[in-house]
Amino acid sequence: MPDLVTDSMFAEGRAETLRYHEDLYASTPLGAANSWLLEPDQLVLKAIELSRGANPILAFDLGAGVGRHTIPMAQGLAAGSKVIAVDVIPSAIAHLKTNCAAAGVSDMVTPVVGDLEKFTFDTSMVAGLIVGFSAVEHVSSITAMRALLCRCAAATAPGGLVALGIFADRIEELVDGTIRPALVEFDLDSMTVHTVLDEVFPSWIIEYTHTGAEHVPEERDGIPYQLESTLIQFIGRKPR
Repeated sequence: MPDLVTDSMFAEGRAETLRYHEDLYASTPLGAANSWLLEPDQLVLKAIELSRGANPILAFDLGAGVGRHTIPMAQGLAAGSKVIAVDVIPSAIAHLKTNCAAAGVSDMVTPVVGDLEKFTFDTSMVAGLIVGFSAVEHVSSITAMRALLCRCAAATAPGGLVALGIFADRIEELVDGTIRPALVEFDLDSMTVHTVLDEVFPSWIIEYTHTGAEHVPEERDGIPYQLESTLIQFIGRKPR
């Protein structure tokens, strides 16, 4: 699985990731109908349920955005739990702070502006739950993604969970049926995702896994298109 990413490809893909999310968060509030901000993904709700117990835990929401998953994590985990919410976009973290305050969970959430490629976990703490939904693929290469996942695995407490939703095989389909490559940080196919997950979490207990097609309407430069992709969902439990 060699890395074939050029600096220009990553720069263009990262710029588009920032533009898309900044525009979305500026115009679409959390919970808005007809958007993926309407509600948390079922994968994350399943992970919260699997993590719920009598004792508080430390949790991480990687690529937290405006709090789509951070807030239900704070609400659904045991009393006294803490959620560290990380996102590369400062304006997203500003919205997240506002949304957490409105939901009454600010005291449980620590917002962090940070690039996941460079993000490291405090070695003095272990996580009971790490969530990365549409997050770990927003780095510069397969090597960087694998390294991030290895850091997640190392930071997880025995018996803790890592829950991932990774989008691969990404293309854009225009209204006339024209297909073009998606403007992303690096090309990622679903077979590679499965291989990397097997490499990073070889002895973990697989609580849930599913692979399926996804379609999200988007727009760039006034031109609408469908972002077609494969979503690989994974919840793994670290052996005790």
